[in-house]
Amino acid sequence: MTASKSLGILGKKLGMMQIFQDDGTCVPVTVVRAGPCRVLQVKMATAAEHPEGHRTAQINRGKKGGKQSRPRAADGYYAVQLGFDDKPARLCSKAELGTLKKVGLDQGKRYVCEFRLDAAPTQKPGEEVTVEVLKGVPHVDVTGTTKGRGWAGTIKRWGFSRQPTSHGNSLNHRTGGGLGRQHSISSGVPKGKRMAGHYGVERVTVQRLEIVKIDAERNLVFLRGAVPGHKNGYLELRKTVKNERLITDKPGLVVRNAAAKAAAKGKK
Repeated sequence: MTASKSLGILGKKLGMMQIFQDDGTCVPVTVVRAGPCRVLQVKMATAAEHPEGHRTAQINRGKKGGKQSRPRAADGYYAVQLGFDDKPARLCSKAELGTLKKVGLDQGKRYVCEFRLDAAPTQKPGEEVTVEVLKGVPHVDVTGTTKGRGWAGTIKRWGFSRQPTSHGNSLNHRTGGGLGRQHSISSGVPKGKRMAGHYGVERVTVQRLEIVKIDAERNLVFLRGAVPGHKNGYLELRKTVKNERLITDKPGLVVRNAAAKAAAKGKK
């Protein structure tokens, strides 16, 4: 499923906790520090749509030719490039510093990501995007990098069952078992066979996480459930591409929440 073509925000996972709602329900949440992010670049479908001050680009012709300006070409699509979490200028390349200088920054950004849009963005290079961009958004899709688990066996990596521990099975309790095909036209290990190998450090998106609370003063977002990655890992938050209907609005659904049942009885 493709990502939502709307402006999101970058953040950092701080950890998990639990909060209590007004009806007494205990909700497990992940605390994410979302923003503030700086708009580093705005991409337009046509060259004429580029904002003032960003309609030219430079070419370095070397010592003899020097730097020469040229009209900036069209990007062919609409997008906003955001930068999050400052890093010192000594860790930035000259190309990075040149881009940052155009938006009035002296420091680099540790995490840079691009959000594609359906229409021309209203943001300008150098502007700040805060957690207010998620105001009124009930659910988000969160993208991050999962924890690294090193070289893992089939039980940990794929959830295989172990072999019997009865008499006759020696030192093979957690092995993967047979791998090849002996009674088939094509023998050998098939492609995509689930085996032991490197586990984790993958880009994963968890869809339709509910925004329980937003603390605009501290740039915090409280998301119901878990998100991929370790503490202080970088995340991308976008408006969900899934259905925005509440689960309780679906016809024929049996409410299993004790607090919801008590509220339903009170209405009767």
